[in-house]
Amino acid sequence: MKNFKKVIIIGAGPVGLYLGNKFEDAKFPYLIIEASDHVGGQLMNLYPEKEIVDIPGINSIKAKEYIALLDSKINHENVHLNETVKQIEVTSAGVLVKTSKDEYECENLILATGLGFTKPRPLGVEHEEEVKNILYSLKDFSFLKGKRVAIFGGGDSALDWAKEISAISDDVHLIHRRLEFRGNPETIKDCTNLKVHLPYVPGNITLDSDLAKTIVINKVIQEGEEPESIEIPVDYILVNYGNIPSNTPFELNYKGAFIIVNESQEAKDHIFVVGDACDYENKKRRIAPGNKEADKVLELILNR
Repeated sequence: MKNFKKVIIIGAGPVGLYLGNKFEDAKFPYLIIEASDHVGGQLMNLYPEKEIVDIPGINSIKAKEYIALLDSKINHENVHLNETVKQIEVTSAGVLVKTSKDEYECENLILATGLGFTKPRPLGVEHEEEVKNILYSLKDFSFLKGKRVAIFGGGDSALDWAKEISAISDDVHLIHRRLEFRGNPETIKDCTNLKVHLPYVPGNITLDSDLAKTIVINKVIQEGEEPESIEIPVDYILVNYGNIPSNTPFELNYKGAFIIVNESQEAKDHIFVVGDACDYENKKRRIAPGNKEADKVLELILNR
C-alpha cells in the first residue's frame, strides 16, 4: 500500500498554511507538500514587507509576520519541503499523488498552489534585462531611504510600495496606465509627497553603464488631447505588473492559468482548489477570500 494520508495540501503559501492551522486545531491528520525550500509562497518571495489589512481579526500585519504566525502553529513533521508534485490522479480510494520523492494516496487533495512558479511581468522597455536598478520584488525598503524611485503598477502591492517608500523618501513617483487603480486608493490617501501619474506608460530609459538614470513616461492620450511626456530622474525603478504563471501538470479544467471549480471548490471528485489557483465567477484573488474558500473545504472534509 502506498503512503496513505487523510488529506494532502499542495502548497505552503498563506492559504496552505492557514489550512494546516485549521487541521491542527481539529486534530485532523494532514500533509503539506511544498516545491520550494521555504514556506510562504509568493508573499515571502516577492512581498514580505507588504502590509496586509483584510484578514478578519488582524487589523494590520506585514506579510512576513503573517507567514511567521501561521508557521509557528504548524507541526513541521507534516510539511515536506523541496518536494515537487508531478502527477495527480483520482482513484477508487481517493487521489494518487506522485511527487519527486514519493507516492501517496489520500482521501482528499487540496491544491493551494497560488500561481505556481512564476516570473515577473516585465516593464517592456529596451535594454530592460541589462539594467541592474530595475527591481521586481522587495524584501526590504530601508535601502531606498532618500532615493529617487519610480514605481510602475496599479494593484495593491504597488500602492503598498508607494506608501512605504514615500515615508522614507520625498522623491517617489507612482505611474499607472489607467485613470483608476486596481488596488485600494485609500492606501496612499495620506501620502502627501507622493507624485502620482495617471494614465501614463513607460517610454525609453537613459543608461549610465548598466544603471538607469532617467525614465520617460508617456501619457495615454484621450480623444482631443495632445501628446505629453515626462522625464523622471531615478535611482531605482520598481515594477509591479504582476507575475506570469507557469503551467501546472494537472489534468484539470482550466480558464487561462486558473483551475475551474464548482460551488464546493471541487475541480474533480476529492480534489479541491483554494486561493489564487482557482477560478469561478467573481473570484477575488486576495488572502481573505482564499481563507474563506479554505474554510468551506475544511467543513466539507471534516463532516464527511
